[in-house]
Amino acid sequence: MIRNIVFDIGNVLTHFRWKEYLEELNFTKEIRDHVANATVKHAIWNEFDRGVREDEDIIRECISHAPEYEKEVQLFFDNITRIVTEYDYAAPLIKSLKDLGYKVYLLSNYPKTPFQYAMKNFSFFPFIDGKVISYEVKQIKPQAEIYHTLLNQYDLAPTETVFIDDKLENVEAANKIGIHTIHFSTLEDMKEKLNALEVPVM
Repeated sequence: MIRNIVFDIGNVLTHFRWKEYLEELNFTKEIRDHVANATVKHAIWNEFDRGVREDEDIIRECISHAPEYEKEVQLFFDNITRIVTEYDYAAPLIKSLKDLGYKVYLLSNYPKTPFQYAMKNFSFFPFIDGKVISYEVKQIKPQAEIYHTLLNQYDLAPTETVFIDDKLENVEAANKIGIHTIHFSTLEDMKEKLNALEVPVM
């Protein structure tokens, strides 16, 4: 029986809208490509999520990957909280699961500054029962340790837990340690898969 629902945040409960954000900064396509390749599309972004290194150190390294666009990379980070927006369905969905008696948790790769903004501004946070966020625990998905941190911290049984994430590698990693999983594509598809697990979300 499923008792615990665990959500990734980005592209499940929120829109990780980095492409739109770069356009809003009024960069040309060429500049958008260079900035993206030096930030969100670069391996360094995982370290931004992990939270071991200071933000200023991460920014310097991103600039080093596109030194001719130093000003633009800095501007990208100066307005970084705009990179994510909340989906309208997020809070009602979580509240409906809570009303049905389920415990709801978050397990997400998320850097410090954007997450602190999200905590203050996104409406679904008051409904959750707990969270494991990458920068807080210095671990990232899909490494197995972060899933064990979640299970141990909240005393969750894998067989009673379903994890929902938009990235297949994160879903596969959770599945390997016995957690039920749903690879998120659309809200309706997720609801159908929850119903198949006898979680009667409408």
